[in-house]
Amino acid sequence: MQASKRKAIIGDIGGTHARFAICDIDELSVEHFAVFRTDMFSSLPDAVVHYLESIPDNPDIAGFSIADPVAGGRMGVENTPWSFTPEDLQAACGAKKVHFVNNFEALALVLPYLNAHDRCQINAGTAIDGAPKVVLGIGGEFGTASLIEASGKHIPISGNAGHSAFAATNEREMAVLSKVAGNYGYAPLQSVLSGRGLEAIHATLADIEGLPEPVASASEIIDLALEDDDALAVDTLDCFVSILARVTGDMALLHDARGGVYIGRGITPKILKLLDSDRFREIYFDKGAMSGLLASIPVYAILANDAGLRGAAISTSDAFPM
Repeated sequence: MQASKRKAIIGDIGGTHARFAICDIDELSVEHFAVFRTDMFSSLPDAVVHYLESIPDNPDIAGFSIADPVAGGRMGVENTPWSFTPEDLQAACGAKKVHFVNNFEALALVLPYLNAHDRCQINAGTAIDGAPKVVLGIGGEFGTASLIEASGKHIPISGNAGHSAFAATNEREMAVLSKVAGNYGYAPLQSVLSGRGLEAIHATLADIEGLPEPVASASEIIDLALEDDDALAVDTLDCFVSILARVTGDMALLHDARGGVYIGRGITPKILKLLDSDRFREIYFDKGAMSGLLASIPVYAILANDAGLRGAAISTSDAFPM
């Protein structure tokens, strides 16, 4: 990337949190970083206006990664009631140029630029240059995207993995599947591998034990489990991480991700201790004849809370070349 001073308003908008910063979209520097809960605002334009009230100068370029398919016209953000058009955002931020990208595509784009401080390696292995990479995101929603190289360019490819079927493998997981299928009429992965999924697992295991319906939030469940002070929370997080490990192996095989596997979004840094563990690796490897291949692929936990912002900055820079 060549040096420049092209500043842009960048947003990384998920179902639970909206992150904003002013970025140099060619050097990927980040300043004026802020994060808000989405339920603080009635709409994304309202959130943008609130953020910009504390910024001295508004750049004339803006880019947003959105937790929803980006197809132009009216858009939304998964797990929120927000609805908006590109014109709504352009009016809110006062930018001449506005760009949108799917949030998992943005996360995939930043993978080649993550340094040792941005990530923690949780499985040894050597990435093959030019081979596909895949990223999984666990937070307000679950999703994945791959990154491939073609003609000297990095190309992100997202899909709807969060809506693919959750496959239970034991009695405990069958009870969880029954719980989430009862709520949704179908058991998608993101109804398990997300904040609300963690809460659903917690409620299911409480029911199995004959305990009252719990009221703890996902964040509280994680804290209780990591303090090793609550057996139900410990079992809940163990179930969650076991499912995540198995799905991580599935996605590595699905995308032939010999360039590396990455796990990111909001829950990841909080459960690093359980991801960087022999139990996670044993379940991740458990793919029969393909276990050796998975053992050779490096797996990383993304720790940087601005990774999605930097990915959105890369996509915005590509959309508006110098």
